[in-house]
This record gives sequence, structure tokens and C-alpha cells, in this order.
Amino acid sequence: MESIYVEIGPVDVSKAPKEHAMKAKKYLEGSLTSEVDKAKGFTTKTEGEGYQVRVKLLELTLDPKGASCKLTGELTRYPKQEMVSTAIMAAAKASGGKPDTLVRDCVEGAAQGMMDKVIPVMQKQAR
Repeated sequence: MESIYVEIGPVDVSKAPKEHAMKAKKYLEGSLTSEVDKAKGFTTKTEGEGYQVRVKLLELTLDPKGASCKLTGELTRYPKQEMVSTAIMAAAKASGGKPDTLVRDCVEGAAQGMMDKVIPVMQKQAR
């Protein structure tokens, strides 16, 4: 069986603190891609019919104790845009480390949580 293609994007990090927005986007895109590519039967590498995962970072908060973040996402068919799911939510927390490490750990944890919800939906809805 051919792998199901998953397009990552767009990824909106406009709610992130400006000093962390670009890194949050990089970590988020990287983590989403990694989660898809390690899931059996899925790929981000060979474009074809499949899905697009759109993600928005709703919140990224850093304080001396750690970081917390919340994501929301949409799942559509790809390339023909057809909505599959709109209310995919995930959140994570991270503690201990420098701000860049906290941002990475938090958004990667939330991305993993989101894909843990999305991948079974894509498997079930595959055509």
C-alpha cells in the first residue's frame, strides 16, 4: 500500500512572543513533520493525494518556572481542499531549562499530542 501524503502548513505562530516566534515555528514544523514521517503508512516527502494539517499556536507563555503552550488545528484533504476536522486541540508544558529549550520542549510536546489525535483520523478516513 502506498503511503498517505501529509502536507504540513500553514503554521501560524503570530500569538507567540516576538522573540520566540521564529524558533517556535521551526520547532513546530519540524516536530509535526517528524511525527508524520515516523507514523506507519504516512509521509511528508512524496507529494500526492492525502491531507493537510494547518496549525495555529494559540498561546505560548514563558515564566521562570517553565513554559506552557496551546495549539489548535484543522485537517483538510489535499490537494483538493475538503474539510475533515476543525477543532483539533493540544497543549503541553515544559520546565527546567533556558527559554529556547522550554519553547522547543513545549511546542514539540503539543505537536506530538496533536498528531496522536490526527493520525488515527487520517487512517480511518483514508480513501
